[in-house]
Amino acid sequence: APFGDRFVPLYGNYANIASLLHEAGYDSMDGMLMDLGVSSYQLDNPERGFSFHTDAPLDMRMDQTAPLTAEIVLNTYSEKELARIISLYGEEKWAVRIAKFIVAARPLHTTMDLVRVIDAAVPAAERRKVSHPARRTFQAIRIAVNSELDALNEGLDAIFDCLAPGGRLCVITFHSLEDRLVKNKFRRWAQRCTCPPEQPICTCGGVAKAKLITRKPIEADAAELETNRRSRSAKLRVLEKA
Repeated sequence: APFGDRFVPLYGNYANIASLLHEAGYDSMDGMLMDLGVSSYQLDNPERGFSFHTDAPLDMRMDQTAPLTAEIVLNTYSEKELARIISLYGEEKWAVRIAKFIVAARPLHTTMDLVRVIDAAVPAAERRKVSHPARRTFQAIRIAVNSELDALNEGLDAIFDCLAPGGRLCVITFHSLEDRLVKNKFRRWAQRCTCPPEQPICTCGGVAKAKLITRKPIEADAAELETNRRSRSAKLRVLEKA
């Protein structure tokens, strides 16, 4: 409220940024900060089903009007597809075994149902090596439910198109899959020459679409980590459009 018409909330998907801006009366923007973290409010609200610490319905939808829930994914997807999701989006080495145990334990209805299955699937010695054996699988299912990486990939392109020359795109990621996608996208936009590496002289005449402001990601320092533990995995990358 103190900012008056300087703050305009818009509800929508990254990929639809052009139409959202147009509705707000803008054709382009000078800067964009994308915070890709799940909000603390969502994480701390047990009913949303994001946390593996409390018992709640298997929901995990960021948009609760969306039809797909974690319960549907876990109870209807094939064992092979579940293993692919958990391996790809959770980078979980026990993905095949976890998927097998999930299918054998169906139906699953609550977060604790899933936690118990993961505990049974992951060997005790491995469970002791990690902060929580369910963390990677919960991340993977959440990403699948919300199509997070597809939305991010499309959204980055849409946002870059809407940036004015000299405009900056800043992205805060919270896990390696997001960061890798953003890093590779930024590198392609900042790349000038597209000739094959073995070609000694550039003949493509390529022009970089942007320049990297941060060669390496900015991370939280010790002082911030003390006051905000959830910043420990955050990485900030910045790009400037040519």
